Amino acid sequence: MKNGKSIKRSLVLAGGGLRLAYHAGVLQALKEDGISFNHVDGTSGGIFGTAMMASGLSPEESAMRWRKLNLQGFMRALPFSNYLGMHRLSAMGSASGIRRKIFPALGIHVDKIRSNTAFDATFNVCKFSDKSIEAIHHSEITEDHLIAGMSLPMFMPAVRIGKDWYTDAVWIKDANLTEALRRGAKEVWLVWCIGNTREYLNGTLNQYVHMIEMSACGGLYSEIELLRSANASTSAGGEEPVKLYIIKPEYPLPLDPDFFLNRIDADTLINMGYSDTRDMLAARQPFDLNSPVNETTTMKDPGITVHFRQQFQGEVVVNGENLLCSVHLAFFIREINGQLTRQLYSSVSFDKENFISGFENRITTEKGGVEPAFMFKFRNKEHRLRLRIRVNNVTDFLLGLECKTGLAYLTEGGSESGPYQLYQPAFHRIKNAFYLYTKAGTGWSGRRKSKLRILNSFFEKA
Repeated sequence: MKNGKSIKRSLVLAGGGLRLAYHAGVLQALKEDGISFNHVDGTSGGIFGTAMMASGLSPEESAMRWRKLNLQGFMRALPFSNYLGMHRLSAMGSASGIRRKIFPALGIHVDKIRSNTAFDATFNVCKFSDKSIEAIHHSEITEDHLIAGMSLPMFMPAVRIGKDWYTDAVWIKDANLTEALRRGAKEVWLVWCIGNTREYLNGTLNQYVHMIEMSACGGLYSEIELLRSANASTSAGGEEPVKLYIIKPEYPLPLDPDFFLNRIDADTLINMGYSDTRDMLAARQPFDLNSPVNETTTMKDPGITVHFRQQFQGEVVVNGENLLCSVHLAFFIREINGQLTRQLYSSVSFDKENFISGFENRITTEKGGVEPAFMFKFRNKEHRLRLRIRVNNVTDFLLGLECKTGLAYLTEGGSESGPYQLYQPAFHRIKNAFYLYTKAGTGWSGRRKSKLRILNSFFEKA
């Protein structure tokens, strides 16, 4: 890797639940840029990514496993008798699905983690018995530690290890920068996925999430203050200060229930992480530690959001070869203060090989159609793909009757080829229409009206 390990770096994977398939895209982009790490630290949902890395999985294999993951086995019920006395109920569900299905599917193996020699890994757990954080080194990790580290109170039971109880550390801190500093890191790369906007939302789940946001952000702000103090001391001694790089989404990621309900999928989350990281690397600016600490995690208010996906396939010519091409597109159309914003995330596959995440995603609209375009790397060469999709009627679009075909154009080295006719099978069109969803702080009727208004405006202005 071009950056090697001459600079001591720590990668800090903060939490955010199972939607942290996002991390796989982040890791792919970092690897492409030649950035490696001496130390990786995981908290809460960040334990998944840390454990996959320490199990020896490449970012590409991690992404493939996330895309293939079947979430049906994630939540398992406790024995029925536990639900008969609610005051004795340890949690809403058990961790058996994670142990027996999710860990194996993601390639997480404790024996491989313990024997890892590529880098140091630490896993944060809350030692509930004395309300402290423990950063467990990978050589001493057990499956119980991994489970405890992502056991949110109410949702999964605490885990007893020896004489002590352990649970998710997010309530104390969600990003252990202190551990990175203790290990001598001169660069700390923080991947942060817990939302932080100004809006306080109604609903039990939203407010449970708000409690996590307050605890996690408050813990990080304290860590930033410690980093400032450490840098002041090292600077006084003539040493270079520690640099903090932050990778985060522009808008809050959808919550885990949206992932379970297939309102968002792993492919989209991976593509988001990849695209966000590419954008951050293009600027390569460390966080200004003189800035207000809340800027570390602040994200834009998503407003009213309409999200839908499209998948096309067909033959194209790439590097002189006829290849079967599959294109996955995820659109996020947001109405913020009466104005529409548009985001696209993308991936492409050739001859049914692993999907390749896109970057520099763009959306152009015209009357009765939309033209998404993105860059991607295939066999060490950069290509650009743009796709012209006709949409004549929003009602038919919502019924899965539009977007049957698209005209694809491929550009390599300044030369464009095409058009290539791509098709979207009826099954995908109907499924995409079923899973199209609107996120808004209103009831069903209000969301329906918002969805029609936003889609009509999006396709008309195009």
